[in-house]
Amino acid sequence: MSQQIESTPRKGLGALSAWTAPVHRDGLALVLSSGLSSAVGLLYWILVARLFTPEVAGVNSAALATLNMLGAIAHLNMQNALLRFVPVAGTGTKRLVAGAYAAAITTAALTGIVFALGAPVWAPEMVAVAGLGALVVFFAIGTPLMSIFDVQDNLLTGLGRAMVVPVENLVFALLKIGLLVLAASVAIPGGIALSWVIATAVAVLAISSWVFVKLVPRHAAVPTTVEPITIKGIARFAGADYTGSIFWQCAIYGIPLLALSRIGAGYAATYQIVWTMAMALYLVVTGMTQSMVAHAANDPAGARAARRATSKRALMLTVPAVAVLTLGAHPILSIFGGYYAETGTWALVLCALSALPNIVTASALAMARVQRRMAVLIVVPATISVIVIAGSWILMPAWGLVGVGASWLVGQSVVAAVLTVTERRHEREPLPAA
Repeated sequence: MSQQIESTPRKGLGALSAWTAPVHRDGLALVLSSGLSSAVGLLYWILVARLFTPEVAGVNSAALATLNMLGAIAHLNMQNALLRFVPVAGTGTKRLVAGAYAAAITTAALTGIVFALGAPVWAPEMVAVAGLGALVVFFAIGTPLMSIFDVQDNLLTGLGRAMVVPVENLVFALLKIGLLVLAASVAIPGGIALSWVIATAVAVLAISSWVFVKLVPRHAAVPTTVEPITIKGIARFAGADYTGSIFWQCAIYGIPLLALSRIGAGYAATYQIVWTMAMALYLVVTGMTQSMVAHAANDPAGARAARRATSKRALMLTVPAVAVLTLGAHPILSIFGGYYAETGTWALVLCALSALPNIVTASALAMARVQRRMAVLIVVPATISVIVIAGSWILMPAWGLVGVGASWLVGQSVVAAVLTVTERRHEREPLPAA
């Protein structure tokens, strides 16, 4: 398996054949999905910036970021559990997927309701705009939808359908834009958030129907290497990874809410745009490592070679994009408006640069998922997130969003440096038993 992951190039094709190996081909499909989604997503936020005031955009973007955070936390890490175990579930695939869906939907609905009921305390700006009743309905419905939407891409990858992910996300992004324009034209209150949630509902219903009616039965019928899967085993894997993911989701999606309360709605709107572009860079290595986990699930011994190959290709794709964003930060943000360029240029530069050490940290987490090194799955994202959130909280009043960008760059760089040293030691040690 490790040889398949590394993929020896065939004569006459050179480096191109390495990219056509299944693990890298699927990784490229997920990167393409992220790229298309990010490109259309930027168009979405350009329209938001042009059609709504920074204050309105800021409150809505904070609501959407919170919805994403709650959905990602509430699915109990079923996203990575399905990616890791579906390829080796065999005839138990349907039971595994149905159980994951049920757990994610139930927990997400309760999480959304609890957050909305407490919003007068921790998010009074949202209550002032939408009203408490509407906010409860929004989070009660939107949080489960966002949880399943998060899970779907990894599930499709685990089922061997990564090539479908770009199409799904492109349709979702275009539908979201159409609904946004409609909402703006008829002046629907909360139209930004509603356009996102309705598009998510369409994507979730369509893909879930296809998964349960067609894909899961086909996958279960194909002979494959089956790994014993128990609730205890899934809980142990998902529990450790879930602990780390809670920290990570708070850092990824919690900053807009932090900016809203700390420095104002306008800055929250700017950060949403900045982070959309920076996150597009992060998603390059995310796509590559998701494919790596799915293809290396049966071969923990080959995970280190897979990590090296994946990191190399992620670096080749990320470096040029980082150069474009860092050198062109101001003119790029000027497309959204002068306010966004003024308040977000240096934050974009720093956040974009943080995508380079993120290749080290993300690939280390992928290898840890394959090898079930639970301590890594907790410590790495928790350390980065604590540095980012604490640094942002301390620096935002004086530095604005520059403090957030600096926190991302410092957090990623420090953890990447430590991982580079410690992983060299692990390479000389025998692998733990799966």
